Amino acid sequence: MKTAKTALVALTTATLAGCGSLVHEGPTDQQIKDRTGLTVAEASPIVAHNFGLIWPEPVSVGISDVTTAGTGCRTNPNSLRSEGPPWRPRYVMEEVNPSQEFIDRAMTNLEAMTTRGFTLEPSQRPDKDPVNRVYRDSRGYTVSSFRLLPGGDPTDVRFSMTASAPCAAE
Repeated sequence: MKTAKTALVALTTATLAGCGSLVHEGPTDQQIKDRTGLTVAEASPIVAHNFGLIWPEPVSVGISDVTTAGTGCRTNPNSLRSEGPPWRPRYVMEEVNPSQEFIDRAMTNLEAMTTRGFTLEPSQRPDKDPVNRVYRDSRGYTVSSFRLLPGGDPTDVRFSMTASAPCAAE
């Protein structure tokens, strides 16, 4: 029994040590400054503008509404949470129980972003819901939509749209 415990402890230690080596911390603020020079102050107005183009109803997004909270470009190897700087500025808005017309307008607006250099990325989601889409431009800005259908309850459908920037320095 002692040998089994020793083997289990050794296996657990090796597994945990192996996980630590898989974590990629991500770029530093200085690396982003050196590579792209993009700052949060420069990226935020672009994010706000892009969101105004995709939301299916008229909306005014202020630059101060674009957030970096929880959207760091680095991963903390201990908590596996994103941290910054640098940050990925983004803006998200959600509609509960949207009409089909609302979703149709949203999809039309997303598709129209292709005229601005955005391309549809292949879906990575196993559910293959055609409403779940991500478009990216050559600079790394994204616009996306996501529908959550919780547990088969049609009275609580959540539809969200997001505009975000690539990593930007403080």
